[in-house]
Amino acid sequence: MKTAKWIAALAVPVFALASGARAQDYPTKRIRFIVPGAAGSGFDLTARMISDGLAKKFAQPVVVENQPGAGTALGMGTVARSAPDGYTIGMLLSPATIQQSLVSNMGYDTRRDLAPIMLIGWDFNILVVNPSLPVASVKELIGYIKSNPNKVNYASGGSGTPAHIAGEFFKQNTATEMVHVPYKAAGLGVQDLLAGRVLLMFGNVPATLPHIRSGKLRALAIVGKSRIPSAPDVPSMAELGYPEIDVPNWTGIVAPAGTPAAIIATLHREITAILKDPEVQKRITQFSTVIDLGSPELLGKLIASDVARWAEVIRKAGIKGD
Repeated sequence: MKTAKWIAALAVPVFALASGARAQDYPTKRIRFIVPGAAGSGFDLTARMISDGLAKKFAQPVVVENQPGAGTALGMGTVARSAPDGYTIGMLLSPATIQQSLVSNMGYDTRRDLAPIMLIGWDFNILVVNPSLPVASVKELIGYIKSNPNKVNYASGGSGTPAHIAGEFFKQNTATEMVHVPYKAAGLGVQDLLAGRVLLMFGNVPATLPHIRSGKLRALAIVGKSRIPSAPDVPSMAELGYPEIDVPNWTGIVAPAGTPAAIIATLHREITAILKDPEVQKRITQFSTVIDLGSPELLGKLIASDVARWAEVIRKAGIKGD
C-alpha cells in the first residue's frame, strides 16, 4: 500500500510537468476556429482577421470553419465536444445564452462545457419604427401601445432570437402588449417593416442604419446603456429613463472546458494583441461593433449572468424552443 501511495503521489507532478510542457510548446499543428454562423457576417470577418493574425504569430494554420444552425448551438456543440488541447476554439455569440433555455437537446452546457478565453466587444439592437406609426420617442411609443394593446406588431428573425427577446423584455419592463411576428431571417423582417406590414423592430444596427439615414425608418433608441459611434444622434434607453431595457449582443472566444490555463493565457494574449491593431479595429468597427476586450473571468461572468437573465425572460414570456 505504501508503494502504491508513493507511485500515486509521483504521478501528479509528472502529469503536471507533461501538461506544462505541452502548453509551453503550443501550438505544433493546425488550429480549428469554429464560427457558429454563415460566412460573410461581421463576426465571421472578425474571426478571419483573428485567424490570420494567429497563423502569422504561431506559424501554424488557423482554419475558420463555419457551422451555422440551431441558433449557434451546432457550432458551439462542436467546440464543447472537442479535445481540450487548444486545437479547437470557437467564437461565442450572446444568442448562445438564450439557446441554453430554449434547446432541450443541445448536448452541452454553455456555462460548464466551454472555457472562456476573452470578450471581444458589443453589438447593439436599435429600436426602429415605420414612419407611419405616429410616435417620435420611446415615451410616445409606450403610450401608443398602451392605448392600442395587441394592435402593434413587431418583427424578429425568428422565435428566440435576440430581437424577439428584446421585444419581450421591452414588454415586460413597460407593461405593454404587442404581437410578435417571427420571420425566417431578420432581413425579411426589415423588408416588411419598410413596407409597413409590421410596425417596429429591435433590429441590428448594420441592417437598419441605411434605412434610418434615408428616412425610411425612424430610430427611437439604442437598446442599451449608452449611445454608439455609428449612430451618435440616437439616444440610449438608459438616458431616456429606461436603464433596465438593456439588451446588448456580445462576442467572445472560447475553448472546450478543461483546456490548460497556460494555453488559455497564450490565446488571450495573442488575440488581444491582434485586436489592438488600429487597422483591425477600423475594419471591425465598420460593422458597428464596439470593441471592449475582456478577460476570461469577465466573459465567464457574462455568460453565467446572461443565461440566468434570459431564462427568466423566456419563462415569463412563455417562449418555447423548436
